[in-house]
Amino acid sequence: MKSFIKIFGLLLLTALFACEKNDPLADQGELTGNQAPFNLLAQIPDAEVGDTVILRTVCWAVDDNITQVNFYHEGVKLRTFEVTMTFQTEDDMFDLKAVVPQDSIFIDRTHIAGYPEEGSSLLDYYQTLQNAYVFEHDFVVPEVYGKLDQTNEALIQDIDDDVFHLIVEEFSTLFNRAAMIEAFPEINEFSLEYFIVDDDGFYTGEITEAAEQYITDNLDKALMQDFLKEAEASDNTRVTAESEALLDDNDSGLSSLRTFRVL
Repeated sequence: MKSFIKIFGLLLLTALFACEKNDPLADQGELTGNQAPFNLLAQIPDAEVGDTVILRTVCWAVDDNITQVNFYHEGVKLRTFEVTMTFQTEDDMFDLKAVVPQDSIFIDRTHIAGYPEEGSSLLDYYQTLQNAYVFEHDFVVPEVYGKLDQTNEALIQDIDDDVFHLIVEEFSTLFNRAAMIEAFPEINEFSLEYFIVDDDGFYTGEITEAAEQYITDNLDKALMQDFLKEAEASDNTRVTAESEALLDDNDSGLSSLRTFRVL
């Protein structure tokens, strides 16, 4: 009977220790070879705006002095505009296409969530099997990373003036004599100021720098829409999620970053 009581007591004591957070986090240093604080954010799949992705981070510190864990997001959008204008002459129909990248659009670092949440403690996020704190947060990809919905005339109308100016400048280098005569009927089609001739006095179809400047000054949105065949914008968007584990010594900490693409 006494032997049975001793065995039962040992089993009970073992069970209690298994439930408690008493594993030395310094052991992680022996396992990983890293004596510094550790913070790892899991990989994140590509997603669309409105999708929910799980931000999951595992962290620990040798001195067990993590005070808070925060999640952030920031991003960059590389947007390219493709605009095609079409022209009709007596003998031919042809297109001119301008491809213009917009300056990178940066989305500032924004706080998503912080742990422990109100009414809880870090102990609530400790997992014995991993000997570390584990945090998971559902993150809905915000609209700020969305694509432009407009195409064609609506897109041209809504394009930022600075970007539209870049598109016009690109078209000014693409125009030829036939396109310029059709787009700007007020110009003398035999103008030597705007149209280049060869040594024999025949028009080559090329335009002068003065003509390019005329196009830059006079090709507005309404005129572009008159000859518009197609306009669209394509985005290459990357979002960087960050988990930050703060330590209690002078607010130092360690961050982990993961980048995913918005489809």
